[in-house]
Amino acid sequence: MAFIKIFSFLLITQIIFSQKVPIIIDTDTANEVDDLFAIVGALTEPKFDIVGITTSQFHTSPYASNNTPLESKIINDNILSLLDYKLIPSLIGHNLPISSLDSICNSEASDFIIKKAKLYSKINPLTIIVLGSCTNIATAIINDPSITKNIKVYYLGLWHDPETNYYNLNEFNTRNDPIALNFILNNEDLDLTVMSATTSKNLIFNRSDVFSKLIEFNELGLYLIKRWNSFKRWWTEVDKKNERWTMWDVALVEAIANKDISFKDLFDTPVLTTKRKIHIYT
Repeated sequence: MAFIKIFSFLLITQIIFSQKVPIIIDTDTANEVDDLFAIVGALTEPKFDIVGITTSQFHTSPYASNNTPLESKIINDNILSLLDYKLIPSLIGHNLPISSLDSICNSEASDFIIKKAKLYSKINPLTIIVLGSCTNIATAIINDPSITKNIKVYYLGLWHDPETNYYNLNEFNTRNDPIALNFILNNEDLDLTVMSATTSKNLIFNRSDVFSKLIEFNELGLYLIKRWNSFKRWWTEVDKKNERWTMWDVALVEAIANKDISFKDLFDTPVLTTKRKIHIYT
């Protein structure tokens, strides 16, 4: 009888770990160019099962409209249409950061995260890839803390020196909702992995190489090329012709998909947050 129980457990475990990774992508697509490439990469990754795409606000950008999540949803919907993945849900997040943990505004995105997370478990968790601000995932956990045990969160943000464990919070995604990020960092029950800007900045695409490959993808390729060519970077005067692009978000997606070539270590959280260990890609 004991042998049967052990065999059954091992069989169930094997089935779970051989399944595709269920993922919600939470992203500020309209903010930049790299988000589009990260989304396309995730949607076409054989190891992933994308159960939904949600949009987060990026109100600190000089290009920000009154509803940045809506801008991102429009782009997400275009990508899903071009890939003929129209059945994948596309949800909009709240258009403002969290102002107080005592005053939380729900959104389609946060409600969707809660709904989906309830379908998973600690042994078979739902992965949330946060490529923008933490507004939606923080809102979801605050509204329903019970989902914490059912999810793994991967966050793109923060500057981090792995040698000294020094954190620099003056980073775009971090600035867009510092209260939400602090809540995530302080949550001792949350499985959190960070892809820092320090690490992800090293992934750079060259236009000539990328465009030569994108031409093969017809309308989708042309859509990505147009976005690359038309976007004007407000944060730098370097490379005005957009010959190269830092693929911050792609770095995180690829690290999750390719565990054999990505490396992460355990680090203490930043000063002034609850002291605990989190994983950070190095």
